[in-house]
Amino acid sequence: MEEEFDDFQNHSISKFESMLKTNSFLFFDSNEFEEIIIYYLDIGNISLAKKANSLALKQYPNSTSLSILQIEIFLLNNEIEEAEKIAHNIYASDPLSPEILIQKSKIYSKKKNHSKAIKILKEVNVNSDLYYEALSLIGKEYLFIDDFQNAKKIFNKCLNINNRDYSILNNILFCFDSIGNSKSTIKFLNDFLETNPYCEIAWHQLGKQYAKDEMYEEALSAFDFAIICDDSFTGAYIEMAKILEKLKRINEAIEKYEISMGINGPNPFALFRLARCHDKLGNFELALSYYTQTIDQDPIHDKAWMYISLYYFNKKKFNESKNNLLKALEIDSEKIKYWELYLKISVELGLYNETELAFIEILSLDELNINTLSFLTQILIKIPNNKKLHYRLLKSIDLFPKSDENEINYLLSAIYFNLSENKNAILFLKKAYFYNPSKYEYFKELFSLIPKLQVFKNLHVS
Repeated sequence: MEEEFDDFQNHSISKFESMLKTNSFLFFDSNEFEEIIIYYLDIGNISLAKKANSLALKQYPNSTSLSILQIEIFLLNNEIEEAEKIAHNIYASDPLSPEILIQKSKIYSKKKNHSKAIKILKEVNVNSDLYYEALSLIGKEYLFIDDFQNAKKIFNKCLNINNRDYSILNNILFCFDSIGNSKSTIKFLNDFLETNPYCEIAWHQLGKQYAKDEMYEEALSAFDFAIICDDSFTGAYIEMAKILEKLKRINEAIEKYEISMGINGPNPFALFRLARCHDKLGNFELALSYYTQTIDQDPIHDKAWMYISLYYFNKKKFNESKNNLLKALEIDSEKIKYWELYLKISVELGLYNETELAFIEILSLDELNINTLSFLTQILIKIPNNKKLHYRLLKSIDLFPKSDENEINYLLSAIYFNLSENKNAILFLKKAYFYNPSKYEYFKELFSLIPKLQVFKNLHVS
């Protein structure tokens, strides 16, 4: 039967488009016109849908179905007043028509009068063929006004009518997520699976919820059931692999990523994760191969470019490292980690002008933390004395929160020692040690110019 419908539709569409090309007149009955208009609406060709509807209404001006389709087209074009006029005329003659009630609700929704839209949709008779559509639209109207509790109740009614409507299932889960009670979400999904045990989408969503709550073993079990329901369910393999990575079960993660690519072919996400897995196992050449495949498929994958750069940096091939990192920075120049690597490369190549530019760029990003400040201090000590950068760093440190003051004092001591301002350096070192002696050895190892413990304890500030 479906094939017969497709043949009918293909014939009608070909006939209609042939008529437009030849500027001739061919006969279509009103049902045929409806199918043509619906076809163009479904594929998003509003222009041809409008053309077909205009020709149809010239032949069948009293057709309510064609007029309702005209309302649909007007609404898609945001021509609300025109849609409202037609809807008003139809409603006056047939106020109980579910088709016109739905269209009137859409008009009110477009005008952001969602409570009125809900009220009209509730008038659709429960025995109508369009009751289910009206019910799902009520749920969406509740979503528009962030009434997630009522939306959830309505979508639950829909699911009781059609438990295979996964868009409704996703809407319910969105409501749960917005309400913010993960235990309720998990209970709902488990209850749903009691009566729908072969629903791979529900198992997948349950797995994601468990993963969100860091219940990783339960998540893996849920994804396993999703795969049992559908062994070609790529998303379940990917989610399992992500969890296995977190659990440091790297070889198992690799296996799942490879299965996912065997089903749907290589994709940038799986290729990149495979690269990271092999990096963690120390398979650096294999990792490089996957990073390269990642950017072959997705040339703007900045993380892949950065890790290729890091590979060459570790091989001491600094020019190649720089060239690849520049690609990452072209794509995303806001990531401190990229600039930190650029600083390291510039120091190794002796490009001190570029070092200064990268240093200033990091300070301008306003994402500083104690680790970044420590890294910048180490860089300062490695490059020829640049007082301008020292004072820029000191200015940034002044703006840092008091909560990190103890560790900051160690950094200030190192900076002032490097500036040969020993008086300030000793003051900050004594203060740092007084309040946080446990960190002394750590910072002494980072900065060799910090004096040994017995030495600085005997130093006096003149």
